[in-house]
Amino acid sequence: MTTPDTHLQHLADNRARHYGAINTPVYRASLFGFETYADFLAARAGDLDAPVYSRTRNPTRDALEAKIAFLEGADHAIAFSSGMGAISAALLALVKAGDHVLAAACCYGPSRQFFDTVLAGLGVTVEYFPAEASTDLSDRLKPNTRLIYLESPGSLTFQLQDIRAVTKLARQRHIATVIDNSWATPLYQKPLSMGVDVVVHSGTKYIAGHSDVVVGLLACNAAMYRRIRPVATLLGAGLAPDDAYLVTRGLRTLSLRLARQQESALKIARRLEDKPEVRAVLHPGLPSFPQHHLAQAQMHGYSSLFGLKLHPGGEKARHAFVDSLSLFSIAVSWGGFESLILPVGRAYQDQPAVRQTMGINDDLFRLSIGLEGVDDLIADLEAGLAAWRRAAE
Repeated sequence: MTTPDTHLQHLADNRARHYGAINTPVYRASLFGFETYADFLAARAGDLDAPVYSRTRNPTRDALEAKIAFLEGADHAIAFSSGMGAISAALLALVKAGDHVLAAACCYGPSRQFFDTVLAGLGVTVEYFPAEASTDLSDRLKPNTRLIYLESPGSLTFQLQDIRAVTKLARQRHIATVIDNSWATPLYQKPLSMGVDVVVHSGTKYIAGHSDVVVGLLACNAAMYRRIRPVATLLGAGLAPDDAYLVTRGLRTLSLRLARQQESALKIARRLEDKPEVRAVLHPGLPSFPQHHLAQAQMHGYSSLFGLKLHPGGEKARHAFVDSLSLFSIAVSWGGFESLILPVGRAYQDQPAVRQTMGINDDLFRLSIGLEGVDDLIADLEAGLAAWRRAAE
């Protein structure tokens, strides 16, 4: 039997159509011509398997979308020019004025901003719930609740939601569900198999994997696709063919990269747990993580993004810790080949209730473990902790 890895390497490449090219070529074409009027009409009607205009369809993007749909176990996938392109298209297609939305409080900051500005401006009411409430959201549902938005694990404090509990309730009430699956990737979490309707990704992270492209991805069943695809086309945020090529190239090594990064991250997380300067390590793969058993029940593996809480040491110590690191770049995003650190302590400074719900404090840092030698990364972090000790008040 062909394994998923083997299938993924070759799915939708259609080499006969592309003169034997091993990789689907980059179709730098804004439009596509036809030999006959009849062919043109057939293509416009969808009866001819041919692109017409690259905003709606491009052969390079087609190959990527087919691979993502395969990975997620979906009928269809759509590739966007950013993760927020995927998220906003799904939300705009599924809710309207007068609707009520429940959203996980730990969701990505720009997603929350979209809820609080764009959707609120359109007359949609959004209510946030803490991750631990996801086991039973029935008391939070309203007659006009139309969508529940999940992000599990969240990308700042890694809180999980009980996906099966949420989708069971949502299906009983005919409520749509959307989940951001960027942290676990389609390899380590299969939300559609647990009843979720729409999966979105920042494919910029692990899927592309090389910190050279920004991409959003969406996967869903046929019924949801019929609702979302027209909105996505009108919004005009389709992924460019050059970028689609880069993402497909990165996707081919996803399982290899993620296995290595998972192994390194868990080794580093376990080592950090034993350090006296460390108050807590927030990694769903650690037995000490409060929702570890839920992580085991929902996921098939772990990625390399996790949180580190130091003991209070003052601003000078925080700066000393970060500035002494030589292998970790200070940067946003994650999931590439390189290791990163993000000081999270200033997040939501003007929203103390959000900080409390998510467990954010001044001494929280986020680590993205890349493909460097794991022992080198450990030595770098130990040097950072030594600098923290010297500077701590």
